[in-house]
Amino acid sequence: MQKKISQLTLKSYLDLHQLLSIYKGSHEKNRTFALADKRVKSLDKLLAWKDQYQYKITEELDSSKYLHYLTIFTSLIGFVMLILGFTTGFALLSYSGAEPVNVIYLILVMVGIPLFSMSLSLLSMLTGNIGAKIFSHLSPLYYLEKVANFFSFSKNIDFSNLPFSATLSKWIFLQRIQLFSLLFSIGLFLSLVLMVIAKDIAFGWSTTLQIEVATFQALLSSLSSPWHSFFPSAVPSLELVELSHYFRLGEHLNDKMINNADQLGAWWKFLAMATLTYAIVLRLLFWFMAHYGFKQQLKKEFLKLEGAEQLLQEFETSYVSTQSQKHEKHLELSTKNNIEVESTTEESYHTILGWNFSEDSLALVEDTMSIHALSRYVVGGKNSFAEDKQIITLLENSILLYVKAWEPPTMDFMDFIEDVLVKKEVKQVDICPLGTSSNDYKSKHEDVEIWLRKLETVNSEKLGVIDV
Repeated sequence: MQKKISQLTLKSYLDLHQLLSIYKGSHEKNRTFALADKRVKSLDKLLAWKDQYQYKITEELDSSKYLHYLTIFTSLIGFVMLILGFTTGFALLSYSGAEPVNVIYLILVMVGIPLFSMSLSLLSMLTGNIGAKIFSHLSPLYYLEKVANFFSFSKNIDFSNLPFSATLSKWIFLQRIQLFSLLFSIGLFLSLVLMVIAKDIAFGWSTTLQIEVATFQALLSSLSSPWHSFFPSAVPSLELVELSHYFRLGEHLNDKMINNADQLGAWWKFLAMATLTYAIVLRLLFWFMAHYGFKQQLKKEFLKLEGAEQLLQEFETSYVSTQSQKHEKHLELSTKNNIEVESTTEESYHTILGWNFSEDSLALVEDTMSIHALSRYVVGGKNSFAEDKQIITLLENSILLYVKAWEPPTMDFMDFIEDVLVKKEVKQVDICPLGTSSNDYKSKHEDVEIWLRKLETVNSEKLGVIDV
């Protein structure tokens, strides 16, 4: 079962950047890690590698400092935007009874401004970073963040060290602007609902532009098309639009509006649905779009981090190049020994064993030597006698047994090899003393001689020795 790895987040991105700045590992360790980790995707391997070696970061994580700043800033501005939307709604819906609340103002704030803002967001998503930069300078968020830099919670962050490219910064900005705009619209919607419940508001419309009643009603019907089929009462009728049209000239309402004041409150359904559809639901859709774009860009940024490309290359490249490696030759032994001498090794083995190796180190040896088998087991070392016995029952045909050349053969090893050789199913056992990985596994001649002298005491024609 594979270990659960970190998710693709801004935190994991910053943590990997900080880790790569102080530690990149050796080719041997990185290749060993890749062989042990069966994940296919490069990004998953990077995240798993980061999780394994993150303990090497001894100072405070950059991600903790930045996310602390981001959380406070987002919470503060988000709360301000919610309250601002709420108070804006109350201001627009203030009704003294002298004249109706002009729905033109409300439509502009609840529909017009959100649609204009989302158009700029869409333009920034589809164009390069220049469009987003212009949009950011038009947004109050840009200046609010500049002001926030003077507060204490942002003092510990060196923003120049953060590995944010212009494109990634664009998606972070777009994602946050959608969130703040959404909170503003939610405040606006709540104020509308509360004011309608608490007060008897008469709505009307008035404009200096010469707009015909039928034309205005057609525009409202177009805006109402998303909910027309299931909520037709929230679509202003031609009668309502004509009835609620008023003029400021004379500073008093005409008798027709006064006599039908109870009908003028029907506008609230349209205003509520318009706010819910265009300022909240559509904005939520844009937030998901910005979030998706941010995630996609974050994937690219992971692979662009300094040191990530080299790390991935070491994951995929064998620790020792084996493209032109020759088959190992058996040592020439004296005629008095009992070990069978051959000129070449087997092309393939049924089983590869590693005496006193770890799983990771044996996997690295197999990868480096380019000799593979149907199965691979670690024997000796931390294995119990019962575990080794169980492995012996699975052995058959030809076997390659790697040993550490610098460690002389022990009685436990000799007992093990004799138990393997007595099995009828085992046809051949090649013992290969290896040097250290730093020396390309080349063994010293004197170390191999010690193994040979000990193995000469074994009376079996199945036994062979390989010298690398």
